Amino acid sequence: MASYYMDGYAPPQGVNSASKVKEYQRQLGVKVDGIWGPDTDAAYRASIASQQSAQNTGGFTWGDSGRDQTFDGYYNAIKSSLSVPTVTVKTPSKEEVSSMWSSILRPGVDAAIEKRNEAAERDMAELDADAVSRGMGGSSFVTSVKAREMEEAQDDINDMEAQYGAVLAERIYETLSKYDQMNLSAQQYNADAAASAAKTALSMASDWYSQYLSQQAAAAKLQTSGGSGSSGSSSSKKSGLSTEDYTEYVRNLTAAQQKLLFNSDTEYWSSRRDEIYSALGSTLYENLKKQYGGK
Repeated sequence: MASYYMDGYAPPQGVNSASKVKEYQRQLGVKVDGIWGPDTDAAYRASIASQQSAQNTGGFTWGDSGRDQTFDGYYNAIKSSLSVPTVTVKTPSKEEVSSMWSSILRPGVDAAIEKRNEAAERDMAELDADAVSRGMGGSSFVTSVKAREMEEAQDDINDMEAQYGAVLAERIYETLSKYDQMNLSAQQYNADAAASAAKTALSMASDWYSQYLSQQAAAAKLQTSGGSGSSGSSSSKKSGLSTEDYTEYVRNLTAAQQKLLFNSDTEYWSSRRDEIYSALGSTLYENLKKQYGGK
């Protein structure tokens, strides 16, 4: 066995790697394992048979790229119909964040500065009162002490402003960093949701396509059976099909096709109906009609 196909099961020309085999397997609706084996080969041959009978059974066509347009149609239709949830994070600007934190921090800083100024003014008033009581009201010493008090107060206020600036910058950085993280999480969530939707669409399209191939293969069998209304069991013998083959054919038709089969007067559906009746007999035929042929 080669790395991408089993002995006795040669893939089509150009399918020369496991990745290309997987692409075909996705299109054919079989297990995607990168190995061209009996299941993949049977599905591929059924698709070719249905292509050959496309004019009578509404088959599909292959594009230049080798991708089945019917499968693509299923996949795109399902994917477009899925509602994929997305998360959007509205990130404020640096100015907006700065304004928010300033409105929180600034009142406390202003109150502390005001309190420090009041303390300085109170100390200087006490110095003036003490100097007057000692008869030193115009002393240069008192003036020097008051100047030092003012400088100390201003130093304290400068420290408060510097601390406020540092805390404000830290809060802005932390807030913007959190928004960056939220944006990354939102992007990851959106990417995961999109990937999940694509996976769901691929799985559903594969299921639909498998049913489609079964219907096409069953229709191809009926068309090549040669029977179109002959009587009794001779038609079943001539076709080489079992009662289960005919039952499976009816079961795999779409609901609309089943109604046409049992009720349409067109030549195509009348011919199919007569053949099925001849092959199954009245009892089995009537059971199928009751189950699938409701108008």
